[in-house]
This record gives sequence, C-alpha cells and structure tokens, in this order.
Amino acid sequence: MPPTITLDAAASPEAKRHLDAMLRALQDALRKPPRWEAARDDVERAFLAYEAYIAHVVSRHPMSCRETCTACCHDNPRGVSGVELRRLQESILSRPGAGSTMMRFAQLATQRGDPSTWRARGVPCPLLKDGRCSAYVARPVACRAFFALTPPEWCSPGHERHGERLNPHLEPPAVLVQALRVLSDRLGLANADDLHSGMARLG
Repeated sequence: MPPTITLDAAASPEAKRHLDAMLRALQDALRKPPRWEAARDDVERAFLAYEAYIAHVVSRHPMSCRETCTACCHDNPRGVSGVELRRLQESILSRPGAGSTMMRFAQLATQRGDPSTWRARGVPCPLLKDGRCSAYVARPVACRAFFALTPPEWCSPGHERHGERLNPHLEPPAVLVQALRVLSDRLGLANADDLHSGMARLG
C-alpha cells in the first residue's frame, strides 16, 4: 500500500473557503423542493466549488497527471452518490452512443469482483474514449479526487515501481460526502456501492 499523503494546501484557508462553498451549495439544494430539477443548479454550484478546491491544491502541489494517462480510468470507483450518478447519466445521454455506453456499464456490473484485483485486469471505464473521459465535467468525486505525484506510469499495476507510487486523494471531507448522500436520498436517487452497478441500475 502506498503511504498516506498530507498536502499543506489542502488544509489552507483558501481550500477551506472552497469546501465551505461546496457545503453551502449542497445545503441550499437540501432546502429546495425534493426534485432533481429544483436542486440541479445548486448541485452544479457545489461541484464547481469542489473543482476550485482541487485547482487550488494542485496549483501548489504540481501533480504528474497528464492528459491521456489513464491508469486510474481502469478502475471501478467505489461509493458513488445518487446525485453523481444522475449527473453522469444526463451527460452520457446528451452524447452520441449513449445506448452502447450504458450497455457496457451493465456488462461490467455483472463482472464486479475484489476491488484490489479489478484494476489489475486492465478493463477501461466505458467513458474512456481515445484516452480521454467522454463525460469529464460530470465525473464523480471518486474520479476527481485521484492524483499522482510520482510518474504516471507508476500508477499502472503492472509497473515494476507500482508499490512506490504516491497518489494523494483530494476527496472532500466526510461531511460533504455525507451531504451528497443525504441529498441523494431526499431526491430519491439511490446511492451505489460502485460506479458500474450504479450506472447499470440507471440503464
């Protein structure tokens, strides 16, 4: 297991300001009528705040992640809220090939297994197209939070230095993750243990 990494910028006042803005947006959504249409704008505001938090941290701790390095896209992200699944579904349905993408999620959901061995299988996410995420703006927290400080090729389970990789996880605090799950429950959007099964249920 790689070591747990603490990044100073993640605990800075500026980072806290962005995370507080995310929480306020989710709280605003919780005060709205329990309909996705009523909550959508606040949810988008929450994710914009989260992206600002990530941008702040990365600007002070440069990561080695590069466009088209996709080792983290050969995983099945765990703990995805219903709100995130709905955002992702809307993004997929707005693009050509939505049916085949949703069908692929359903196929992968029948193959789920031990999280520690899934990534080693090298099965790409159905959203990975030509080395890029086709639903990047709507990707869930579990995808957004993953970064690398060591060379990106080390992230591949087959690399000889995989055990030495440094992968900070810029996940929002537990209170924000819980707020997403509570909002999902309020909106009748079921949370999922993993991305594949969650998307398969929506398909």
